[in-house]
Amino acid sequence: MLWLVVLFGTAISRDVTELPTTSSYITPTPFIIGNYYRPYFWQDHPNLCGRLPELKVTSANPKSTKTWEYYKQINDKPSMIYLAEAQCGTCQTNAAIAGQLSKQWREYESKRGRENEAVDMGVFVFNRNLPASANKFKMMRNRIVKRFKVGPWVSLHQDNKDSGVWAALADYYTETAEPSHNGTSKFRSQRNDMYLVDQWGRMVRFLRDAILIRSRKNSADSSLLWRNVIHDVMLATKDRKTVCDELQLEKLYCLVPEDWELSGVSFRKLQKGRALTILVFIRADMTEFTVEGLLRDLVDMSEKWKSPKYVVVADSNPHSKAKFASVDLYLQSRNSDVFLVQDEGNKVTSQYFAAPGDLFAIDSSGRIIGFLNRVNLLDPAVQGKLSNWYLTGNPECEAFVKNESI
Repeated sequence: MLWLVVLFGTAISRDVTELPTTSSYITPTPFIIGNYYRPYFWQDHPNLCGRLPELKVTSANPKSTKTWEYYKQINDKPSMIYLAEAQCGTCQTNAAIAGQLSKQWREYESKRGRENEAVDMGVFVFNRNLPASANKFKMMRNRIVKRFKVGPWVSLHQDNKDSGVWAALADYYTETAEPSHNGTSKFRSQRNDMYLVDQWGRMVRFLRDAILIRSRKNSADSSLLWRNVIHDVMLATKDRKTVCDELQLEKLYCLVPEDWELSGVSFRKLQKGRALTILVFIRADMTEFTVEGLLRDLVDMSEKWKSPKYVVVADSNPHSKAKFASVDLYLQSRNSDVFLVQDEGNKVTSQYFAAPGDLFAIDSSGRIIGFLNRVNLLDPAVQGKLSNWYLTGNPECEAFVKNESI
């Protein structure tokens, strides 16, 4: 009998340790076009590279008027958003591990040989609005603070019906081939969903079932820990390089985006049939994009080169909105032809998967014939590209329209 037990235990351990070889364990890697920043296995989301909604958490006390706001707390640094259920012990541990990683990666700044691996990442955890979860909220907080001692590194919040954080993050529809859903299905938040967000508020990675102590297979013979995937993404955000650069290429390049309207003026009317419209995205509260950087250089260019139409969209981040009037006054003082408009809920920014510093070149038909990330208008190569797009258009896009290859 003892021999059978030992044999059975050996068989179980062998099944666990052997690497599965079937393709069902492997999430396909997207087709590579250029320099991709998509790490390993991939999970899509209908709002990928769009801005997060304005997440707010109101106090559960009806007498309190305090409101916590996500965009006012991120301090222009990347962040991790984790959806938890406090009655789940794994969720409590996972949130604490996220805090430990945030602390560890921040401390790399002072560790010799690991300075290049340092990341300053915020961690925000939202407990689900369920009675069972709410009853364990204090227990989860105590465990994070007292047992794991990462209270300063984890911002823990209780979702409620007025806040609706879980619902806001899932307020999107995905395409489906099932006719019963009319081509779309409602996206739903789940326990252990994790969002990686860059310093601008763009969702640059979505992880489902993101248990940080677990690994996921990226080939038949190797696995990777979730934490390593997260670290890679966060390191890329330091250089402002994310998968959004590639999504712009895939989903916008040589295409005509849907027309948009801000402040009662549509983009088509702003173009006025110009052969080239230069569309730029900025943060009104950051001088590198305004009076000491991109906007200043754009105004200088518009004074020398009047042929294109210049349109600037200011981010609707709360800090950016507060400085919009000052930037508008600056343009008036320069007597500039640059048209400045305030985004609303970052809807236009999300439509273009844009970050501050992105530039789009658009022809008279509304087609995006070129784009530049982290643009420097003082670079002669950039000026040459813009001039070529104005004079000759883009042969790649012309071939695309004719369904030809060049």
